[in-house]
Amino acid sequence: MTAKDVTPSPQDSSEPDDPGRARGALASAREAVHALNRNPTAAGAVRAAREMLPGGPKKDLFRPEAESTQRLNALLDRVIGEEPTVTREFGSLFTATWQAFLSRRDEDYAPPKPVTILFTDLVAFSSWALHRSDDEIVRLLDAVNRTTRDVIHRHGGVVIKTMGDGAMAAFDSDSAIEATFEAVEAVGQIDVADGYRPILRAGLHTGTPQRVKGDLIGVDVNIAARVAEAASGGEVLASETVFTIADRTRYQLRPRRFKAKGAPRKLQVYAVRPLY
Repeated sequence: MTAKDVTPSPQDSSEPDDPGRARGALASAREAVHALNRNPTAAGAVRAAREMLPGGPKKDLFRPEAESTQRLNALLDRVIGEEPTVTREFGSLFTATWQAFLSRRDEDYAPPKPVTILFTDLVAFSSWALHRSDDEIVRLLDAVNRTTRDVIHRHGGVVIKTMGDGAMAAFDSDSAIEATFEAVEAVGQIDVADGYRPILRAGLHTGTPQRVKGDLIGVDVNIAARVAEAASGGEVLASETVFTIADRTRYQLRPRRFKAKGAPRKLQVYAVRPLY
């Protein structure tokens, strides 16, 4: 074999690797990833994707898996931190995706769950508000809504929404009457409005409403609203259906005549008061 028959391999002709250059490239890559992670535009894009999902970290009383999703989000906050980074938003995106999957899975096979629907509003509020400033009205409504929400949450209920001087809430337990009665009493103690002491009236009805984007809709919701409209100031009315969940022996019941458009003609309604 002659010298001209020997062809150097690519490895023989290449220059040795530069360790410093490799370390520099790695450091640059780390800095780029770190910068991207804290880029508000990138984090916002991931957040927007998460908010489009039909799930998420918001607690939903009627989906048991939502509690575990909340715990997972809290764990992410402790591990990653609460600063809005891409890493944190991807973590939230994962939990929202998981919530959406579980929600869709439940809708495929779970029948509607009976819940007790509550409506409240203030007696004579509109007449008082006609002659008051916006600041006075907002101060009163804030106190009423905060008081009502605190009582309802303490009894395991969820405020679905507030509507002017009223609220809509729901319970999946037998504590709805106690919560409502306590809310009526607590609101009656609020003294932030000149010349007006707030008095709630309330109505309860149990049924199987449809859940739509955090709201409840359906015939049972309409009936609950009609029951509330029939109540007097400081009074809690409950339809017969409420006692499919609550134990009627725990309450004083006084039958009330009830007739309302959209409600069953023979629906029995009671003025209720806990026996304690």
